[in-house]
Amino acid sequence: MREKNKKNGDTKDAERQSLDTSVDMAGRASPAEAASLRNAGLLFVVADLLWILQAALIAYALGFLPGFATAQETIGEYARQVLLYPALLAAVGVILIAAIRSVLQARALNASRRIARGIETRTRENLLMSAAKGSPAAPFPSAGAFASHVTEQVELLGPYYRSFGLQSVRLRIVPIAIVLVTAWVSWLAALILLVAGPVIPLFMALIGMRAKSASADQQEELTRLSGALLDRIRGLETLRLFGAVQRTATDMARAGDRFRESTMKVLRIAFLSSTVLELFSALGIAFCAVYVGFSLLGDITIGTWGAPLSFTGGLFVLLLAPEFFAPLRAYAGAYHDRAAGIATQEKLALIAGEISRSVNSGDLAASERSKSATGFTTPPEISFSDVGLRLGGRQVFLGLNLVVDPGETVFLSGPSGCGKTTVLDCILGFHAPQSGSVLVGGQPICDTAAALRENVMWLGQEPRLFHGTVRHNLLKGLPPTTTVSDDAFWQSLQIAGAADLVRRLPRGLSTQIGEDGFGLSVGEIRRLALARAAMRRDAKLLLADEPTASLDAETAADVIRGLEQLATGRTVLIATHDAEVLQMSGRRFVMTRPERALTEGLPA
Repeated sequence: MREKNKKNGDTKDAERQSLDTSVDMAGRASPAEAASLRNAGLLFVVADLLWILQAALIAYALGFLPGFATAQETIGEYARQVLLYPALLAAVGVILIAAIRSVLQARALNASRRIARGIETRTRENLLMSAAKGSPAAPFPSAGAFASHVTEQVELLGPYYRSFGLQSVRLRIVPIAIVLVTAWVSWLAALILLVAGPVIPLFMALIGMRAKSASADQQEELTRLSGALLDRIRGLETLRLFGAVQRTATDMARAGDRFRESTMKVLRIAFLSSTVLELFSALGIAFCAVYVGFSLLGDITIGTWGAPLSFTGGLFVLLLAPEFFAPLRAYAGAYHDRAAGIATQEKLALIAGEISRSVNSGDLAASERSKSATGFTTPPEISFSDVGLRLGGRQVFLGLNLVVDPGETVFLSGPSGCGKTTVLDCILGFHAPQSGSVLVGGQPICDTAAALRENVMWLGQEPRLFHGTVRHNLLKGLPPTTTVSDDAFWQSLQIAGAADLVRRLPRGLSTQIGEDGFGLSVGEIRRLALARAAMRRDAKLLLADEPTASLDAETAADVIRGLEQLATGRTVLIATHDAEVLQMSGRRFVMTRPERALTEGLPA
């Protein structure tokens, strides 16, 4: 019972960890980051509230102008100096407050930029790391779509956190504070602001719902366009061979038109929201200006708490009115960033779920590895029993029967297209036959494929080397936590006939090679790939597909000698046309196109 509870607890922990990773990949802020954004917003709020004091000092200083002119005509120079002194003090206070506001706003903006940049970086890292953990055979978005998510789409998170977080905090505090201060001077001016202000968020909410949908559609078109463009570029040579370049160009032009239309749709909504915003903010400021003007002329005597509205009070109200609408306008502008950011998070959440499922399926396969792999501590038997398989509408196998005894070496030969490579793919679980059965070690291939792919020596016709050192490329065939000595590396290289090659490299095992083995010849790549296969010393199955194709005689002889050494104590299947390979010890299985295969029973 205790073991069962522990297993359930481990499962829940794994699910919780997977959920946390998906949240990180979706570009959501952590609690600490959200708190930092709120603090940055509060700094911005303090800077805005200081404007109230700054406006009061400006109104106070300018309020001396009418009295200053009167004093100059009636009282004289002394009165001018008396009135000028407080005005100068007020001007100094305005300058000091402006400096403080600038510092606070700069700190708030820098903090929000730093947090937004951190979220972007973390989201990219998590997407790339999770994608790297997934199985190559697992379902995955196209390369162009994934690249669009990692680049353009993640970039949209920056404006969302950088702008919207600050403006949402400002919106909740600053307008209310300005209305309260305005009401202390004139309740009618405060009422005008209260009537004009809420109309803006109302209309922005109505427009914003449509903006979110339009932003999501635009990002979907961008992802589709990026994926299609990258896929077409990668297959440009094939398109030229089949004369499909013009049709492809037409398709890409149509995709570009769809993206242009979706972008213009977003811009139309943005211009509409800006028009609504400017209209109501201009009306609100205009009504306040009309009220103040007529009050100073004496045509309006209501709206204050007793005494008529003074020049200083009216100027104070006029200075506060634009700042009342400033957070509303900034929030409306940031609302479009919010729409794009939320649409991005939804897209990233979908791709994060796909990647997490891929990784979890790989983890599940790894957890069952010991159970599945126990049958391969000795060379396994391989049997194809009445197998039928169709691929791309073509019958590849029909009634294929093949038995490879444990420890036996079998060569698959026959004309091109007869299905030799497909036999190897079926053993690795990449194809499921429509009829018959494929057994490895007496178990159905669907039960053993995941473990078998991690415990097999494999040499393909076009092996892949990755950007990195020779050492790291050799380690690609082993679990990440495996510790390997230098002697093990050199033994594998010696088996593959690549030891002298690596010794001649500038830094030996630490020499950097390019992507796809850039800088090495085809034969050198093939020998390093054979050495990588030889690193799996515990593997009891060796599969090779045209191991000597396109190689010169000397390199082919090195590869054949390496295969002979690795074949000892293992079940071996080699698909080949090479007569030199067929001279190795083993049995030849001749395949014919497209429906029949027969065993000649002759030693190769």
